[in-house]
Amino acid sequence: MKLVRFAAIALCLFLSANAFGQTQTTKDDETNKVWIFTDKERDSMQIWFYNRATAMGLSDEIREEYYNIILYHSFKMARLDDKDKGFAPDEIRAKFDVLLAKQHAEVKAILTEEQYGLYLKKYALLLKGVFERNGWE
Repeated sequence: MKLVRFAAIALCLFLSANAFGQTQTTKDDETNKVWIFTDKERDSMQIWFYNRATAMGLSDEIREEYYNIILYHSFKMARLDDKDKGFAPDEIRAKFDVLLAKQHAEVKAILTEEQYGLYLKKYALLLKGVFERNGWE
């Protein structure tokens, strides 16, 4: 039952974040959107989040905080290369690294050392495709 409840909440949060973003955009904004993460990677992040949170044994409160941190920073990272921002590739990478460091620091603050180690190990796998596609090392 917890699995169904959590999945429903996670889906609602994800969809509501998208809905709020869409209600405030214009047609020009839509043509400027470029996503660092592909649809498949965003879907994988949702599954990844649930599996990692479950494997780490996070309480409901920590799980929610953890999800909020990941969602917030992932959204910011994903929108770095929007056409209207005009960032050069090296600026995108630098800003991505700053956001990633902030995400890691916030996650580290709420997890145990063991949980944080698991998070880093699995998140590195998730980021591998992003780095390869963008030619980042």
